[in-house]
Amino acid sequence: MKRKIQKHLHENEEILHIEIPSWMKYHKEIILSPLILPLIHAVLRKYSTHLVITNDRVLTRHGIIGEHSKGVKFDNITTIKVHQSAMGALMNYGHIHVHTQSGGHADLNFHFIKNPITVKKAIERGMNSKNPLEA
Repeated sequence: MKRKIQKHLHENEEILHIEIPSWMKYHKEIILSPLILPLIHAVLRKYSTHLVITNDRVLTRHGIIGEHSKGVKFDNITTIKVHQSAMGALMNYGHIHVHTQSGGHADLNFHFIKNPITVKKAIERGMNSKNPLEA
């Protein structure tokens, strides 16, 4: 899968962190797992969905055959919000919302991410490395 991510990177852009969704995102498919097709579909979706933090931006990409990606440069990020329910805190998953200067709704949403606090800190480290005055 790293090859699929590499083609979305700009020149001199390096991957700092990659995260995939928690299995909790696919709880309905897992419950229906005696039916093999939903389980296969959940596994393919899980391992083809990525939150990628590079030295320049945060991007999401998903897709098995067709691909969808969206990236936000660190310079444009204003807020990173983490939402973790009680169950999420116990199972170590949550939702990350990255807001930019354009305002309004979050520009990047990543649901049921594993280790959301760690991911938030990784994004903040990237933001601080781009803004030496704040580091």
